[in-house]
Amino acid sequence: MRAGPISGIRRRSTRDGVAIWIALALTYMVFAGSVSVNEGMAALGCASLATLWWWGVGRRGGIRFPLGGSSLRPLGPAIRDVPRQTAKVGIHLLKAVLGRAGGGATRERSASEVSWATPEGDTAPATRAVGLLAASLAPDSYVLTLDREHGTVAMHALENDGR
Repeated sequence: MRAGPISGIRRRSTRDGVAIWIALALTYMVFAGSVSVNEGMAALGCASLATLWWWGVGRRGGIRFPLGGSSLRPLGPAIRDVPRQTAKVGIHLLKAVLGRAGGGATRERSASEVSWATPEGDTAPATRAVGLLAASLAPDSYVLTLDREHGTVAMHALENDGR
């Protein structure tokens, strides 16, 4: 889908540009880990450069990666499960230090068993990307390959827990 008339982009992009700038500056401050003048100046600079890039380049290309509500669905459970999986990794690492746990395992699954691996429609690329992110967000596993030609998804996991 291509962007609409330039006048419509200008009205939307001013509001969107401010929202993007604020979101980027706040995100930088959250990940900076401390509040100081140096971090504040870096946040202002990074948010400004990224917003200027979006303003000058990003908005002219149209929408090539449309997201729908169903595309974002896998993120909820993935984010909700991060604390439990982090604790699971901590226990596994503690067992490894004590010599009672092994490493991980690589598993291949059919792509037809993984809902995000075989989407269809206009939002298919976005659904695959968000599903891949959600599957790799867990600290105890990550996706190695998504082979659409052969219909397989290879994952590495600390424990073979059937996911």
